[in-house]
Amino acid sequence: MNLGFRQLETFRLFARTQSVTETARLLRISQPAVSQTLKELEAQFGFSLFVRSNGRTRLTVEANSVLPDVERLFAQMTSLKGKAAEMKDARSGSLAIASVPSFTARILPTALNVFRAERTQVRLRLEVYTAADVVRQVRQEYCDIGFAFLPFDEAGVAVQPLMRMSMVCLLPRGHPLSSRTVITAADLENETVIAHGAQTTPGFVLRESLQSEACDLQVISTNQSIASLHMVQCGMGIAFAHPLVLPFDPQGLVVPIAYERAVPLTFAMLYSRNRPVSRLVVQFEAILRKMIAAFCRENTEKGLNCELLI
Repeated sequence: MNLGFRQLETFRLFARTQSVTETARLLRISQPAVSQTLKELEAQFGFSLFVRSNGRTRLTVEANSVLPDVERLFAQMTSLKGKAAEMKDARSGSLAIASVPSFTARILPTALNVFRAERTQVRLRLEVYTAADVVRQVRQEYCDIGFAFLPFDEAGVAVQPLMRMSMVCLLPRGHPLSSRTVITAADLENETVIAHGAQTTPGFVLRESLQSEACDLQVISTNQSIASLHMVQCGMGIAFAHPLVLPFDPQGLVVPIAYERAVPLTFAMLYSRNRPVSRLVVQFEAILRKMIAAFCRENTEKGLNCELLI
């Protein structure tokens, strides 16, 4: 049996109208064409679709038996067309994201909120990991995109740099150094410094830059900038951190000040090299770019180094 969509459509309309003339009008074809299509379908099915009695046409028992399946098929086709249209316009589907914690304070949630407002049918998933685990999630394709600091060594992961920023000094508000425009290495003598461990990307970059400094630092080590921010809020010391953590301080308990030596960090979007970038990712990136641009402008106005790269 080789049923054609046009044959089933003709039968479906004929079943509703019980008239060859009306079926022909709705399909915008000739009446002989409708009659021929119904004959071909009867040959395919192996039974009659209708009978004429007392000048009226009615469906056979067999035709009434298969009609619900035909209607269900057309309903599924309508659903398929709608889903395809949504996918074409990127209004449905799914977007899974893995991110380091510091990117979830404001930029990423704000971008997701704008994205979702325009695409309510898109299923969103955001999971937070360490940088190494973000890379692993992307490489294993458990997520569509990831966000983390460079560098990392993973051949299966492609990178789109988003912004470049410099590490800043975070001081408790009211600290004797909080009125400075720049913090020097000499300023840090006899201060407790909260810094990333050498195993983290920011920590590695920071320690590499401080190797030539002569000051003797009292260091509290942590692997998260958010933790260092909270310790500064409690007055434990001066932290080296990146500007992404600043939205975690809405009450302004911490004062960010540029450090005399630039300690650059590049933040990037990660995606798998083994599959094409989806339309949803491209559209989300366009929204994200605007949020990052606003964040960079805000920090530049504070005298902090923050540069948009996309």
